[in-house]
Formats: sequence, structure tokens, C-alpha cells
Amino acid sequence: MDISQYFIGPNINMEEICLADSATTHTILRNKKYFSCLMMREANVTTISGSTNLIEGSRKANILLPGGTRFVIDDALFSSKSQRNLLSFKDIRRNGYHIETTNDENIEYLQITMILLGKKCILEKLPAFSSGLYYTNISTIETHAVVNQKFIDTNTFTIWHDQLGHPGSIMM
Repeated sequence: MDISQYFIGPNINMEEICLADSATTHTILRNKKYFSCLMMREANVTTISGSTNLIEGSRKANILLPGGTRFVIDDALFSSKSQRNLLSFKDIRRNGYHIETTNDENIEYLQITMILLGKKCILEKLPAFSSGLYYTNISTIETHAVVNQKFIDTNTFTIWHDQLGHPGSIMM
């Protein structure tokens, strides 16, 4: 199924679309930019059509949903040949979030929620295609870390926070 037929308008970037999938055992991402650590090695994956050699690598990935919900996925699969990005329900739960469906004005949504201070907070609201598949946009999590490229000795490396300490109320 070509999911691009469900979108109208020139501003849709199909690279960033991700389906929330209860049937997949692993999150599958189409772009290396989501991975903070990636080990390249080919592997087979079993689909409804049978076994195929789609997987090109795996390891830790970080993604951000439109509402600001962050996911750290320890065992994501990389496949540039995959037709779409897939976010497994298992990885949603592993990040401490809950999943539930809701109906708002006859439109069905998948909600990603979290219990915070005893109250349920709705973090994301994913719409559904007419086929029943829930989708969202994903992006990378920006990090601003600077590391010396010539750094060799791990014993001499100390983060500035460890050297200076945390600024307390007297320092502000």
C-alpha cells in the first residue's frame, strides 16, 4: 500500500511519516540520521509476504514526535529500503508511555499518554488513515555536544558540570 495517496498537499515529507504499528516487533527507521549509534549489518526480516533482506543495520535511535515526546529506542532497525518508518507499540511502552484509542467528533485517534503526578496527560494524538493505520511525523532530537576529535584518554575527560558543580541559588 502506498501511503502517499492518503496525503494531500505539497508540504508532506514522506521521509518523516511514521506509522504506529502494533504488529511490528521492532521500530524500523528509513534514515541514518535518527541513530545515535548504528552497527551496519544485513539481516532478514519476516513480513506478511515472507522473509526478505531489508535490514541494513541496528542499534540506538532517538526520535521526536510533533508534541515534543521523545523516544530512545535501544534496538531500532535501519532499512533505507523500507517503504515507511514504523514505531512499535513495544517501544512506546518501553519509553514509559501508554497507548489508547479515542474518538473525537467521529475521528479516531491513537493517544500516547503518561501518568504524571497521578493524572493522565495526553502527549500525542495520532490520527488514523481510512485503513485504520495511525500515523505521525518524526524528527531528530537536536543535541549540542562538542567533543574533541583528537580525544584519546578517557580518564582525562571530565564534563564541565563535574568540574564546576551545579549552579545553586547562591550562584544565580
